[in-house]
Amino acid sequence: MTSATQLQAGVAQATITPGRPLLLEGYSARHGPATGTLDDVEAQALVIDDGTTRAAVVAADLCGLESGSVERIRAAAKRSGVPGENIMVTYSHSHSAPLVTPFAAEPVDGEYLEWMERTIAETVVAASRHLAPVTLGVGTGQVGFTVNRRVRTASGTAMRANPLGLADRRVRVLRVDPGDAPAAPGTLGGKPLPQADPVAILFSYACHPGVLRGESYLYSGEYPAAARRVAAAMYRANGGDEGPLALFLPACFGNLRPHLLAHDGSFRSGTQHELTVLGRLLGSEVVKVAERVVSSPMHRLAVGRRMVRLPYSHVPDEAELRRSASGEKGFWARAMLNYLGLNGRLPEAEKAEVQVLKVGRHWIVALPGETTLEIGLSIERGLVERGLADPERGDMTLTVGYANGYVGYLCSASVITEGGYEPATSFYEYLRPGPFGPEVEPALVNGALDVAQELGPSEG
Repeated sequence: MTSATQLQAGVAQATITPGRPLLLEGYSARHGPATGTLDDVEAQALVIDDGTTRAAVVAADLCGLESGSVERIRAAAKRSGVPGENIMVTYSHSHSAPLVTPFAAEPVDGEYLEWMERTIAETVVAASRHLAPVTLGVGTGQVGFTVNRRVRTASGTAMRANPLGLADRRVRVLRVDPGDAPAAPGTLGGKPLPQADPVAILFSYACHPGVLRGESYLYSGEYPAAARRVAAAMYRANGGDEGPLALFLPACFGNLRPHLLAHDGSFRSGTQHELTVLGRLLGSEVVKVAERVVSSPMHRLAVGRRMVRLPYSHVPDEAELRRSASGEKGFWARAMLNYLGLNGRLPEAEKAEVQVLKVGRHWIVALPGETTLEIGLSIERGLVERGLADPERGDMTLTVGYANGYVGYLCSASVITEGGYEPATSFYEYLRPGPFGPEVEPALVNGALDVAQELGPSEG
């Protein structure tokens, strides 16, 4: 390491748009493959090193990634010098990305899957070749286009806009600056301004990337990719080359979506121009926040993970599956019967990975599915309560709800009690035996907090 007191980082990016029409992932109502490309789907990698520990964060424009894909990416990236267990693989959850998981029992294109995994791994390797000293800073802004999508009704819980429901409209930004940037000559309004363009910007927002919905058959990285392009373009307009590499980290937005409504109050598909507008709103806020961030040297990097048990609340028997095999959920029942025939029994729980990355004073917590907001907020509070993070001092916690596997919706106990699509019926499309039980929330929260406790308090 060039400096004994300063983290190093490197970044790289690759395009992972298929070269031919493949099925899209995210909406089971689609029929047929993609008809074109609205914008390229991409993958970015950030590699960080403190001289003792090396870690990587991957951000991919994909709807999901199964744990098998994650492990193959980790293994193929070994030339980066990053241990597999230290690679965090996140996916934006774009609903206009190529299909790479057997969502709703749709067939995955094996040739594309292998190429995509290899390309992402090579991106990690490329990032590791560009390590240089960096400083880090964090900031928070706000954008208001996300909304809670669950409304209690006399007959249950409906998927409708709930402006009074729990939502997180924060735009969280982690700025990575070159370590040799000159010191600020003074201040603006009492705070110093950055004296160089950033190397990378990590940003997080809590909203499903489902602006275009099932009517669109075009590849797209959705609003997160549009926001990345806006951020990079704003730096290019100021004389930069390509602009900093922007990485979108999906927050816990399992129960949040774009607040796009029809005249009757129901959710609707956005237009391509509206997708551009949301990208401008988010991307410009990212830059606004980043330009008021004060970066400083960070010294310590630590990574930990734990496998947690996520029990199902109900597992069907063979008779129940056979009764369902010819009905609307026949694709699910036949998949379960096939598993039963090969293995003799259906699993009663899922094993899933919780991963925690500590970068100086800041935390990135990765959870393995479509995590609802309540769980992410509980982890943030828990880190503070255990004395592991201090927001008053400027410590930031990013809870990533979509990383290192794709087990389906991971709901808080309160959401499970209310019922509705996420906790009660989504498991069919994710080809799980049954819905997850209320034990999921404490398993994820306590698992993340225990790993963080093992890593120690944030850097002072």
